[in-house]
Amino acid sequence: MTGRRQRWGGGVAVAVVLVTAGIWNGSTTLVLAAVVPLAYLAYGAVSTARVPEGLELSRTVEPSPAPPGRPVDVTLTVTNDSERTLSDLRVADGVPRNLAVLSGSPRLGATLGPGDTVAVEYTLVARRGDHDFDPPTVRVRGTGGGAVATMERPATGADRVVCRLDADAPPLDDRGARRIGQLASEDPGDGVTFHSTREYESTDPAARIDWRHYAKRGELATVNYDRPVSTTVVLVLDARPPCHVAAGPGRPTAAELGAYAATRALTALLRGGHDVGVAVAGREGDGPAGLHWLPPGGGREQRARATDLFRAASVAREESGKSDAPDGDYGFQFRKAAELAPTRSQLVLVSPALDDATVSAVETWAAFDQPRTLLSPDVVGSNTVSGRIESLQRRTRLARCQATGTRTIDWRRGTPLPVALEAAFAVEARATVGGER
Repeated sequence: MTGRRQRWGGGVAVAVVLVTAGIWNGSTTLVLAAVVPLAYLAYGAVSTARVPEGLELSRTVEPSPAPPGRPVDVTLTVTNDSERTLSDLRVADGVPRNLAVLSGSPRLGATLGPGDTVAVEYTLVARRGDHDFDPPTVRVRGTGGGAVATMERPATGADRVVCRLDADAPPLDDRGARRIGQLASEDPGDGVTFHSTREYESTDPAARIDWRHYAKRGELATVNYDRPVSTTVVLVLDARPPCHVAAGPGRPTAAELGAYAATRALTALLRGGHDVGVAVAGREGDGPAGLHWLPPGGGREQRARATDLFRAASVAREESGKSDAPDGDYGFQFRKAAELAPTRSQLVLVSPALDDATVSAVETWAAFDQPRTLLSPDVVGSNTVSGRIESLQRRTRLARCQATGTRTIDWRRGTPLPVALEAAFAVEARATVGGER
């Protein structure tokens, strides 16, 4: 689209005033002075503007795919391959409508000579799904500033932001450590990490004799090691309607962050040799008590099935096209998840703790005498009075959960998820008949 803007409308008035004053006073100087604004008007009138065909745009997106909440760096490179100098170039990238700009700006203004290159750099916050860019808008002004040409020019390279729950999850290996487990048992045995020494018994293998102890004291002793075992973990994802809220426009919801955390936890546990079961509460499923239920298992197929459940749980009901039925009390689903979990297994609840239902769930689980962990993504903004109140209420709920004997992990924004998961699962396993392999 090409148009013309009257940037020198005041110049006409000045010229008229100077000519009138010159004629009235008989001053040639004032009449000649009117030539100056008229010259600017004439220069702007004859100038033209167009977007040259040689203007090339290229976009890169890193990382791709990205997990929810991860900053995504976008670079739009503009190159002038024409023989014209663009004295006034404006470019605005077509940012996906559902994503928020975290830093930088998707717009620039520059003067671009032949062969010159300039880049637009900004950062977005990833959300679940595929988000397409609109074509960048390019505006070029003529040398006089009167003519303006505006058009959309498609960019080569990346054309969307791809966000996946398992974007940075490492692949599974069906061999090696998967059959051993990587949690330390309370009972020592064979392993690689020193635990203690005890009196030697005739049935002990020679490889476990502490020869240093024998050299010092002349007595045989046997070395005990931390014994790695595997266990069963049931991941319970809170996908109730209150969880489909975000810290701000264009940011991932608590349900999306919870599904991402559950996906990473699932992968880490499966790689560690543990059986993992999955329950999704807050959505009407075909499992017991209306749960989406996946019995404990291991391997790649288990992760694929569980990831599909997490992906569906991260979608709000209005996005999935389902009717917005009245919200119910999902406490019975949390209880049923604990009942379905094998004896002596570990229960892990992934919930933003935005209401007292989270506290009720872990209080109910306390009656089952199973190890419990709450992994809670923080989506409460604290830059307003109401946000600070909600943040205080959430921290109070986490403290109440911790008082029940539940290990509570507050996953704050800006904290890498692997660090939070390491804190969540860096505990000693209770080696039982039902938990060992």
